[in-house]
Amino acid sequence: MMAKITKGRSFGGVVRYVMQKEKDARLIDSKDVLTDSQKSIIRSFWLQSQLRPNVKVTVGHISLDFSAEDADRIDDDLMRNVAQEYMQRMGIQNTQYILVRHYDREHPHCHLVFNRVNNRGEVISDRNDRVRSAKVCRELTEKYGLHIAQGKDHVKRERLKEPDATKYRIYDAMMKVLPRCKSWQELEANLKKEGIRMSYTYRGHTNNIQGIVFEMGGYRYKGSKVDRAFSYSKIDAVLRENARLESQRRYSGHGYSDRKSSSPFASNGRGKDAFAAGASFSSNRGSGFVETVSSASGGAASAVGSMASSIAAGIGRVMAAPIAPSTSPSAGGGGGGSAPDDLADDEYIDEYGVRRKKRRGMHR
Repeated sequence: MMAKITKGRSFGGVVRYVMQKEKDARLIDSKDVLTDSQKSIIRSFWLQSQLRPNVKVTVGHISLDFSAEDADRIDDDLMRNVAQEYMQRMGIQNTQYILVRHYDREHPHCHLVFNRVNNRGEVISDRNDRVRSAKVCRELTEKYGLHIAQGKDHVKRERLKEPDATKYRIYDAMMKVLPRCKSWQELEANLKKEGIRMSYTYRGHTNNIQGIVFEMGGYRYKGSKVDRAFSYSKIDAVLRENARLESQRRYSGHGYSDRKSSSPFASNGRGKDAFAAGASFSSNRGSGFVETVSSASGGAASAVGSMASSIAAGIGRVMAAPIAPSTSPSAGGGGGGSAPDDLADDEYIDEYGVRRKKRRGMHR
């Protein structure tokens, strides 16, 4: 069971729509309206709405749709009972309504039209009505043992009319291309091949992206209207995960599955040995490391990878270079090949070639 909620300002328009003969319409329930003609129904609704003349959106219209799998079970009594319990759980109480069943589709469905101005002149709240409605539909589907639909994949595309037909074409295209895209640019290019244009909405006057819009055949849809899984944040999470998995796959292809243990800068606690390990990594495995980082993060990662490669290569050259024989320590504390007259009286060169200050009481 599903519910499609709309609201409006004209009782005349919605009543004429749900009562049209082309839909094989039949009134199966009503409350507090005169039902001898369409005009009397419309007038009944309008008169009560005048209890709150300042309220503009007074029309409530909900289409209750059942699965074609339940067609043999859904008679008028069951449909009426489900609709009444739906209204009770949604807080649509103490007000006028009509319930009209249509027979123009293979799946059972009916239209509930109600007055948002109730019999006491109060306005029936529509706060979070779509979220509440989805919850109620799930509960009633389970309670009455109705068929649980398996989502958009089971919708019969050939029966859809615009704008739903285009929305489902966008949905199908996203389901096809999104799993193999690793960036927004790649997604946009693939959707363009399907005839779909993609644009962004921004928060206020900032550059912070707030949402995504799909456009096809003159129709525009927010991402979440195509499917709740296609909001900007959820698509972004999928693209990031796709990029991570691809990076991991390429990284594993070079013989490394454990990023932490194979890090070229991982310290093993042995000073010089850690640097030597870095030099070995650069000479034997550097290209794989740079390629992986570049594929994961674009230009910035390429720059970082190149820098890491250069550093590691430099370390390798230092480690491979022959060590010059050390000279005798000078009177000023110099050593390791440094010119004695470069050092102050309180400085010396340590075994790693680093200029250091003498500590008080230290003798070299």
